[in-house]
Amino acid sequence: MAAPTISRTKITVTAGALGALLLIAPPAAMALGWDIFSVIESTISSDIGGALTSITGVQNALRQDQQALLFPVSLINQSHTYINTIMTSYRGWMSGVFTLPVNSAQLASSQNLEKVFLGGSSASLGNMSGLYNNSFGALPVSAAAPQAHRQMMDMDDALAKDALAQSVAADQATSALVVIANQIESESATTAPGTADMLSATARAAELQSLASQHRLLASMLREEAATLAHHNGIRKQGVQQMQQMNTNLQGTIAQH
Repeated sequence: MAAPTISRTKITVTAGALGALLLIAPPAAMALGWDIFSVIESTISSDIGGALTSITGVQNALRQDQQALLFPVSLINQSHTYINTIMTSYRGWMSGVFTLPVNSAQLASSQNLEKVFLGGSSASLGNMSGLYNNSFGALPVSAAAPQAHRQMMDMDDALAKDALAQSVAADQATSALVVIANQIESESATTAPGTADMLSATARAAELQSLASQHRLLASMLREEAATLAHHNGIRKQGVQQMQQMNTNLQGTIAQH
């Protein structure tokens, strides 16, 4: 049977009109032999009640179709259980891996420097230079080493400090990304139908941040590799200069004799 076409507005207006008639002229209605109460009861129970029952039935049918076709409840619950199982099996293990103690310095000065570049906090980088000099030595004064040697040592120290600072910043960014990843994972274990796209967008943004951090580290590695090549080439240049100076000295000695 087709659902009644009586709208909710018409039903409300009809009930309101009948109620107003009851309040305004009950004696007249009874005088005409018309049991207004019976009419109202019949209207509410038959017409309005039947229409509401039909509307409720249609809504339930639509909800059942959505749960069966668009958002299968059983499959959603199954995916939630699967995600929870994965989180329970490996999240604790991964947290243990992230916090493994890898520090191995023995001396006090070395341990202080190691705490900085393993601490994963860029706020401690202000102490990097002093602690680095305590562990690896300061730059010699101009009277203690040739200028070319001092320049190479200074550049090597600068690149080493830069690489350490980059590693600390990368560790800090990684810790933040792990927190975001855990939040996304936890939300996906309880997410409602229709919110998967939002979680996917958040995950994509976190992935871009991770890629940006990886690219910064790759750039730092390339700089270190370029500096190593420059250092070796600088040693060769110094060797050539020393040979030229030796040749000049020999020629001067021979000329004197």
